[in-house]
Amino acid sequence: MSKKKKIVGIGYILAGGKSSRMGTDKGFLVLNGKAIVQHVIEQIQPALDKVIIVSDNPHYQKFGLEIIGDLIKNIGPAGGIYSALNHASSNQIFIVSCDVPFINSAAVNFMIEASKQSQITLPQHENKIEPLFGIYSKQCLPQWKKNIQQGIIKLQSLVSQFDLLKVNVDNNTLFDKSFFSNINTKTDFENAIHEI
Repeated sequence: MSKKKKIVGIGYILAGGKSSRMGTDKGFLVLNGKAIVQHVIEQIQPALDKVIIVSDNPHYQKFGLEIIGDLIKNIGPAGGIYSALNHASSNQIFIVSCDVPFINSAAVNFMIEASKQSQITLPQHENKIEPLFGIYSKQCLPQWKKNIQQGIIKLQSLVSQFDLLKVNVDNNTLFDKSFFSNINTKTDFENAIHEI
């Protein structure tokens, strides 16, 4: 029996950052015996038909997934999302950063179920939206590109210009206190080791 096609079938892991605060590619930092990006891959794969990594670093090929490069260089995750939207063959895609090792597949499924018909669906945690764990529609592509061309590359500013569904997750047990902990600095990494 063929696998049922999911509403949001493809996930893109953004791993194109220069990690200037960390000093090394943070996706490859080893946490609990695995690269941080491997934790992310293992948690999103059960919820999706296909996972693709957005990165210009050829070393990500060792994880056995399709890799696509950034079409617009050196503008951070705004460029990664643009590359993913441009590459996507489906109407909706799941976007996640490579540096969030404490996510879980149930939360990915929860966000997919919550997405409905909005252009972007993001979790809202402690009154802050989380643009790097959500659903993006291919419809966003033309306006996303236009905004980048106008110099708007901060994600909080970018996503606010679309039909944005904010899903409050403050009291949702799928999203625990460490869920949105990302690894940007050596201190973040040390804290993550203690959270295991």
